[in-house]
Amino acid sequence: MARRLVLCFDGTGNAFRGDTSDTNVVKIYQMLDRAIPVQFHYYQPGIGTYKEGKTNAPETFFRKLIANIGATIDQAIGTTFVHHVTAGYRFLMRYYNPGDCIYIFGFSRGAYTARFLAEMVHTIGLLSRGNEEMVHFAWKTFAKFQQARGKSNPSQADTDRIDFMVKFKKTFCRPHVDIHFLGLFDCVNSVGQFEIPLFRKSFEAIATPPATHIRHAVSIHERRLKFKPALFILDDKPHQNDIVEMWFAGNHGDVGGGWKNEDGEEHLLSDTPLMWMIHEVLNLPNHDKKLAFRTTSLDKHEKREKKYEKSLHLNLSAAAPVKHNFKMHDMLKFGGGAAWIMTIVWWIIEILPFFTRLELESGKWVPRHWPPNLGAPRDISNGAKIHKSVYELCQAGYLTEEQMPKTGGDNPHINVTGALNFWAKKRKEAQMVSLNKPLANGFAHATILRDNVNPLRG
Repeated sequence: MARRLVLCFDGTGNAFRGDTSDTNVVKIYQMLDRAIPVQFHYYQPGIGTYKEGKTNAPETFFRKLIANIGATIDQAIGTTFVHHVTAGYRFLMRYYNPGDCIYIFGFSRGAYTARFLAEMVHTIGLLSRGNEEMVHFAWKTFAKFQQARGKSNPSQADTDRIDFMVKFKKTFCRPHVDIHFLGLFDCVNSVGQFEIPLFRKSFEAIATPPATHIRHAVSIHERRLKFKPALFILDDKPHQNDIVEMWFAGNHGDVGGGWKNEDGEEHLLSDTPLMWMIHEVLNLPNHDKKLAFRTTSLDKHEKREKKYEKSLHLNLSAAAPVKHNFKMHDMLKFGGGAAWIMTIVWWIIEILPFFTRLELESGKWVPRHWPPNLGAPRDISNGAKIHKSVYELCQAGYLTEEQMPKTGGDNPHINVTGALNFWAKKRKEAQMVSLNKPLANGFAHATILRDNVNPLRG
């Protein structure tokens, strides 16, 4: 039986919590059978949760303050991204033997870490065991290669970087190390050095899919600019690899996990993409390479998901339907899951035209920084796969027709003119409310204004 190496990368700001707010990456790790000798496991907390080389020395107020500021910056732009990728790379260096089967899971930026690691192993290979000091050089070589490849008019420096990477691989790395399975929950690229630079007119070629089997659960309702999905399927062309990108209801955390259960609610929206991912893993071909799960843990999640699905179907026919307390979260709405100050911060990012994102226009993905994102929904291509649970939620009354996914991307959901009109309308509504409020003398603003109209002005 082939050995299995399993790597799990948690999302930004996420780590083990021991309650229902654990992400799907943690839940998958919990379900894995860690007692069998042929399966090796690695879990990494998310970006912004820890600092490499941090000691247990007593922390003063200022040291804590600096640490908190550093963690916040890390969560915002992924300053420790390099460490997260190379830590996973070191695990594979230490434990990989020829013929081993590699599974990698990730959520959010952890999903991008997983994807980047898979691309690194696929492209440059794996350093021979014991060459820990060479990891830094392997990273630098691959990172420069990533920034050089795919350009329509590469410079001589770009060509030299690619040639150097090929020579480095032949000299130091074990070639033909394949990733068997890559399972991602709402993969996003918010890592400063690898985001699309401002004013770039063309976008480098998307990397070759770095795994034999790829499964990507994507959020339909996430709207934040800094959480645009890093998709694999950008056109209708057939792929050599087995790739499935499935779209689910809810925001970023409603797909990858991280929210607590509402009062009395057993099921989370994120449980549905979790079980979809598990089923996809279990249904892979080649029994010798399959992951081993703890039966009791897997059965518990299976029963809860079936109970939930049954309740949705009952809602369509029963006189007294089962009501669920779960809700979709929206970090751009006050009361949508984030503290009010964070909602304001997210909106500031939405308004500033400094971040470039990919927009689907006339069937092609193009980089845009203007107009600003302004909380626009994600673009979804015409051929996208929408999970059946989305339609079931709509039929059961939990999603409105307005919340159902719109595919195509050619007609933007929001533009600058529309946004200005929206805020102008809101401002006028607020003014009318204040005008109708009584003054200290008992009169209303509107009454005084009406009575003081100059008749010469009509």
